[in-house]
Amino acid sequence: MKNDKILNELFDEIMTSLRPKTLPFGVKLFKNLNERPPKTMRPRHPMNTCQITSLVRYQGRAMYATLEDLACIIGAVTLGMMEDPEIMRSGKIAEMLHADLESARKFTEQVPKIPYGKIKAFAAAPLNQLNFDPDLVVMYGSTAQVIRIVQAYLYRRGGRVGFTTGGEYSLCADSIADAYNMQDISVAIPCFGDRKTALAQDDELTVTFPVSMADEILDGLRGTAKTAAYPTPMDIGFPQMPDYTLTDWSVAYRKSIQARMPPGEAK
Repeated sequence: MKNDKILNELFDEIMTSLRPKTLPFGVKLFKNLNERPPKTMRPRHPMNTCQITSLVRYQGRAMYATLEDLACIIGAVTLGMMEDPEIMRSGKIAEMLHADLESARKFTEQVPKIPYGKIKAFAAAPLNQLNFDPDLVVMYGSTAQVIRIVQAYLYRRGGRVGFTTGGEYSLCADSIADAYNMQDISVAIPCFGDRKTALAQDDELTVTFPVSMADEILDGLRGTAKTAAYPTPMDIGFPQMPDYTLTDWSVAYRKSIQARMPPGEAK
């Protein structure tokens, strides 16, 4: 494996410093059907993409799936394994969440999708148990945990991370397809299907990035660890922040307090 060492280090760093409730995992998208990694399991019955990865992140299983293993049309289409059926092109599949068919069509039209025919299968396994070279790294976590990955991503490159969502089609489209197509980080909100069928929790987001960024994310996590510790220390008194981050009147207030403190106690 090309990234075995760095992915194991990243796994250890995430589990030690962020402590997500479930395992971060790698996803490989295969262009052929004859590349199934050894020791991977296939679903015993059709399942949603998010259900398959739920077995990975909750139970530590290594999973592999082709089109015939997928239950959800949306997951199959967004991963590029099924051509858009009429129910998707027309918006009918999303009509229950929209005022009319046209608004539903505009929604499904803009959902991130890997081009049809490009992908034939996918595999997923915990980062520390990979026996294939993944294309993407996926982590479910709280807002505080996911923001640490965002901070790591921006550590050297700067800028901001934006994301778009339609309130549905999260893991398959907003996480995997979007990160794969853009070859960039993707932050997403788990959708109804992920919550109802795959145990996504109310306090979880997902963050996904290309495996080529693993070294960069690891470096950023370590580089920002002292400043942005997790769990975040709570301070509801006067903000314990450097003077250069405070307004002038706040700095003056701090100095007035320090001036009244016994020698040696002012900080």
